[in-house]
Amino acid sequence: MSLETTKCPVCGRKLALQEYVTPGTRLVCTDCESNLYVEARRPLRLKLVPEEATYNANDRPESYG
Repeated sequence: MSLETTKCPVCGRKLALQEYVTPGTRLVCTDCESNLYVEARRPLRLKLVPEEATYNANDRPESYG
């Protein structure tokens, strides 16, 4: 499987995502723990999920680093 890399829009940490991760997938930055979602694949873009839009503080999506 190939990896595609991008940076966290909050802290700048390099994140690697598998090719099967689709737009709309939520994830968490391993450094700053920001909730993010994949906005687009070509080019790969991540967007911050506003705190109010998260289900609850204990519901954490998959982490990538």
